[in-house]
Amino acid sequence: MPRVKHADPFYSYDAFDTIRIPLIKPIEVNRRDPSSPWRIGLHPALWIVDFPDNQGIHYPYSHVEGLEEFAVKNGIIMAYSSYVDKEASAYIQDNYYHWFVMIPDKEISKGFHTEEEFHKYIQTLGVGDPDWQTPDEAHKQFRKTGCLEWIPDCK
Repeated sequence: MPRVKHADPFYSYDAFDTIRIPLIKPIEVNRRDPSSPWRIGLHPALWIVDFPDNQGIHYPYSHVEGLEEFAVKNGIIMAYSSYVDKEASAYIQDNYYHWFVMIPDKEISKGFHTEEEFHKYIQTLGVGDPDWQTPDEAHKQFRKTGCLEWIPDCK
């Protein structure tokens, strides 16, 4: 596919662009190379700070690693990954976030341990069931058309 230009270059597609999917500026799904797992950058990043006997220890979530599914609706990005950092402490591994919500225009990022917590939160935002898609599905469509339904000038 040739280069597809959008009004905002963040959303444009280049034939050599094999490692990114633009979501809502500045957030994108990406991978280090075409054979590595997909991930999504969290903006802003999340920190776990409520460790038992916390002694100034913080655990950062700057990316959702091993992204399996995501959805974009009404300016809200939702993501799911079963990934767990095997090098983190046992407490972190047992309390790892798997569901995520980002609202870029409000600079909100939230992580959830359970699907139930996640669904309760998105319902407060007026979102019912997310229209999940895999990064591979979205990337295939982006490569083919240069458009995805949330890209501003693709409607």
